[in-house]
Order: sequence, then C-alpha cells, then structure tokens
Amino acid sequence: MPKERDELLDHAYDGIREYNNPLPKWWLWMFYGTILFAAFYNPWYWLGYALSGPEEYRQEVVEAQRLHPEAAAPAAPGLQGGAGQAALAPKLDAETLAAGKAIFTQNCTPCHGLQGQGGIGPNLTDEYWLHGDSYESIVNTITHGVPDKGMIPWQATLGPQKIQQVAAYIVSLQGTHPPNPKAPQGQLLKK
Repeated sequence: MPKERDELLDHAYDGIREYNNPLPKWWLWMFYGTILFAAFYNPWYWLGYALSGPEEYRQEVVEAQRLHPEAAAPAAPGLQGGAGQAALAPKLDAETLAAGKAIFTQNCTPCHGLQGQGGIGPNLTDEYWLHGDSYESIVNTITHGVPDKGMIPWQATLGPQKIQQVAAYIVSLQGTHPPNPKAPQGQLLKK
C-alpha cells in the first residue's frame, strides 16, 4: 500500500500551518454506506413497514401469551382487584399452613425472623403494617416485592400457589406475640 505524502496546506492561521491528512478510503466507504442505509431505512420506518420499540414489545407480549398461556393467566381470583372478581381469601387448613410455614422458613426467616417477629424486615405478628394487613395485600406484597426496601418480588421464584400458602401462614402469625419482636412499623390497622 503506497504511503501518502504529508502535504502542507496553503493557508496559515497565526503562523500555524496544518497538514492535509485525508481519511482512509475504507473509512469513507463505511461512512457513505451508513448514509445510503439511512436513506432507505428512514422512509421504510416512517411509512410503517418497520415497528417502533413499543409496538415490537406489544407483539412480543402477545406472542409470549400465545406460547405460554399459563403464565398469562391471573394467579388467583382477586389478585388484580378488577371489578367482578371474587375476593381472595386465605385457606387456613393444616396442610396449607404447613406448606406455608416451610416456604416461610426457607425464604423469609433471614429478614422476618423464624417466628415472624421481624429482623431486617418488619414484624409480621403485630397490628402495624406497612403495606396492608389483608390477605390480598400480603399476597400482593409477596408477589411484587418492595424493591426500594430490599424485598424482592417472589412471583417468578415461588409461583401463585406457594405465594398463597405463605401468605396464609403469615395471616396465621398475626397476634401470636413471639419473644423479642421488632418495634412496630407502619400504621395500626387492627383495633
């Protein structure tokens, strides 16, 4: 490849002269190629043949719902709070509570304590609640988490059935008065 000679340009600014340093040909051809691509892509996009980001996302959501309808179904009646849905009520039978206790012991005790007395997380046995004391509120808090307080959403990890079991267990903890409870946090919701 022949080396280009450095040539001084004819003009000078305050006694400073500059060299003529042309860009490499391969770089110029890439630059011209991007201009050519934009000349065809922009009208293609503006005329609606290409999808915008939100439209592409909506199509992917519809496709995912078609491929995995079980994931698109509501976890249980009442979770979305829509009109006409039945209220979500806990199952407090021994089997559900035992399953909920096992899930709680495995996943929740590091923050809420072995008996729900609180630790890093709030006390789950008193009458003070940060995000509501109803069964639906507890299910919603477990499902979606409270990321700004450090509680992760458990929906993907546990699934709807296990979330309902652990929420039922938490409802059963209310008023148990374990030793060394954490100080009350939130609003007094029971009288």
